[in-house]
Amino acid sequence: MAISAALIQPQAFGAPSGAFTEHYNAAQNYLMQNQYSSAVVEFKKALRINYLDNSARIGLINAFLARATYYANQEKNYEKAANDFRNALFYLKLYPTKEQQVQNSAGMISSATENLNQCLKVISFDTTASSRYKKAEELRAMGNFPAAAYEFSRAAQSEKYAADCNTQIGDIMKLVGNEPRSADYFKAAVELNPNDGPLRLKYARTLDRLGRYDEAVPQYNDALANSKGDQEVLYALERLYMKKLAQTPSDAELNANLGAIKQAQGDFETALSYYGKAEQINPSNINTRLNVGTLFQQRKEYQKAIKSYDSVLALYPNNTQALLYKAQVYKEMGDSKTALGLYKKILSIDPNNAGAKAEIAGVMKDSMSAPEYIAYLSQNGNADELYEYAYKLHQQNDIENAISGYKATIAKNASKVDAYVNLAVCYASQNDYNNAVSTLNTAKAKFPANNLVLKTLQDVQKDSMSTKLAAASSCFENKDYKKAIQEYLAVKPATEDSMLGVAASYQALEDYNSAIEYYKKAEQINPKNAEIPYYIGYLYSEQQNWALAENYLKKAVGLNPQSEAKNLLSYVTQNGSLSILNEGIDLFEKNNFQTALIKFNDVLKKETTNAYAYYYRALIYDEQKQHKLAISDYLNVLKYSNEFPIANYMLAVDYDNLNNYKEAFKYYQIFISKYTTEDEYLKYAKSRMEELKPYAS
Repeated sequence: MAISAALIQPQAFGAPSGAFTEHYNAAQNYLMQNQYSSAVVEFKKALRINYLDNSARIGLINAFLARATYYANQEKNYEKAANDFRNALFYLKLYPTKEQQVQNSAGMISSATENLNQCLKVISFDTTASSRYKKAEELRAMGNFPAAAYEFSRAAQSEKYAADCNTQIGDIMKLVGNEPRSADYFKAAVELNPNDGPLRLKYARTLDRLGRYDEAVPQYNDALANSKGDQEVLYALERLYMKKLAQTPSDAELNANLGAIKQAQGDFETALSYYGKAEQINPSNINTRLNVGTLFQQRKEYQKAIKSYDSVLALYPNNTQALLYKAQVYKEMGDSKTALGLYKKILSIDPNNAGAKAEIAGVMKDSMSAPEYIAYLSQNGNADELYEYAYKLHQQNDIENAISGYKATIAKNASKVDAYVNLAVCYASQNDYNNAVSTLNTAKAKFPANNLVLKTLQDVQKDSMSTKLAAASSCFENKDYKKAIQEYLAVKPATEDSMLGVAASYQALEDYNSAIEYYKKAEQINPKNAEIPYYIGYLYSEQQNWALAENYLKKAVGLNPQSEAKNLLSYVTQNGSLSILNEGIDLFEKNNFQTALIKFNDVLKKETTNAYAYYYRALIYDEQKQHKLAISDYLNVLKYSNEFPIANYMLAVDYDNLNNYKEAFKYYQIFISKYTTEDEYLKYAKSRMEELKPYAS
């Protein structure tokens, strides 16, 4: 990608003059020698000396554009190139006023913007407002203020970031020495966020420094209203009013304002002096009398305060401000009845008077019980007032009345999501989880995407479950197993712990079938818990269901090779084999050889050294005239056990049948040496051995 940056020709401007000539000339020389970074430094120094000089500004823009082109085309460093295009655009678009912008700025802006966009495309820059805001913060932290300001200006196109971005640009303008433009951006920020006291104060100070006192005063006043008596603001206002008063000492309003400032500073005597001058100059100004009244009220000189307010009311009986202040005095004196009468008079004059409404509510709140005040607000208040009162009761742990307050709030405004959440929290604190969950499910239906509702519902369900599990566990520990089962089954939805609790309770009642059923339900919830198949295997072993016991114990060992199931598995396997062996022997004795053979094979799959299984399987092979297979099994019988001397006889007979007389003679001989019972087997063995003597060697 190749970048082509058009530069503004320096000869289009007048020759530089003034104190910054040295830096300006040095910057131009560096620029001509393609020493762009040095040119940037010198142009910035020149612009610092005279921030209004267009020639220095345009020179700085040219230096940034030239360096950006070099970074892009020569070094292929598109990140650095992008930053310099941002710097250039800052001095082209943001830094100057419209009057200061030169005639061909529009073309330059378009060219620089296009080049910047090409660089951003190469580096895959995310151009969303959030990404631009984050980049602006990074650039500001690195000290690249012009580039940061440009990105803040782009992020400001989003309503979410607009106020903050204008504030940030205002700060940067101040840092680069352009305070008039700083004021412009602070003004834009204040218009977007008029209730930000610190921001207004910043704007006021900027106007003050610029000598724009008439504009600064209302900003200081607004900042004062938001800062609740900030002494620094009071001092700034005092200074400005004193300047004005020196020019027009007979201005009643200025004297009154200075009185108000002194009153706010706590200098009551000086305040009264200024109020006196104001009233002397303009006796008809009721605001001065009202201020005097508030001063006496502040000093708790209530009768003097009432006298001041009455002097206003004598002239203007329906002055709501005087009535309000007078009512407040009576309230402070503890005369709620008189205060309430004055508040009602205000509302008869001005039904929408917010101050009177609030004060009446305060009087009512002080004189009524919580249920009475909730009923009063339900009739005369709004949802916000009800919510705030309920929240206060909640903080005071007055849960029952807080519940009533939150319910009344919802009745007033069904969209008050916090009321649902706090109502549910109150229910949960009383372990009334059914109502808590029901309330939150109602809120969830109304506000399906509200994270607070969803999280609180999750937490309440978790707490409900924990409480129910604790109650069930207590029953179990007290050996009340039937009650424990009821408590565990009351946990909804069922959990691994609740199902294990039911199973353990049934096990304690020796109802193994039910215990196994619930252990299996727990296993369905958490199939990776090695303890559960161990419990099931143990219970099956208690029922002598060796096959199922073996299956579950193997599963337990598979999940945890160190499980205690390992030891029980060995015992179960042996008993399982013995059971199958006994089944096979029983079938053998009933001449059900085929089924018996299956049983003996099953035993030998489990225990390859079981001599009994080999012996009986060999007998079946003999019945089937499969003498070679029988011989193999009889040999295994002798290999794994000394309890079967008869196996030697059977081997001899099988070898005899196969005409292997030498081996037949050998095993007849071994049989005779080990078999001591005088029976037909021994007689036949001796007789046959005599016949086979010729084959002995």
